[in-house]
Amino acid sequence: MKNVRKSLVVLTATVALFGGSVAVAGTASAAAAAAAENCRKTQTVGWYCGHHAGRTVVLAQGSKGAAVREVQALIANTTAYYAYHSTPLNVDGDYGPATRAAVRWFQGHYMGSGHVDGVVGPNTWNRLRKV
Repeated sequence: MKNVRKSLVVLTATVALFGGSVAVAGTASAAAAAAAENCRKTQTVGWYCGHHAGRTVVLAQGSKGAAVREVQALIANTTAYYAYHSTPLNVDGDYGPATRAAVRWFQGHYMGSGHVDGVVGPNTWNRLRKV
């Protein structure tokens, strides 16, 4: 069942990356698929989930607000996060341990091991917007 879920999540993330949508009832990825419809690729910002359009705010554990919600939504909805994690990443605007772990996962998976610090600075923002 776990391999099926991973396959569905990867499919959902792939479809979302190319502007489509997918509904998968009865799986953890169904919530991700529904939420992915809120994120879209724009010409000016890149990937944008409707919470924060900037790239200059530096975020770390303890940060709160719209920019944190944007990072959480970008990781949850435009990456393969759910293919590797069965626990959903809450889009709640609170940069706690789960968000830090998700950012570290993103940095290692999409930016390489030299960029893993759990802090969302300009390089991480730029990569999040390009995924």
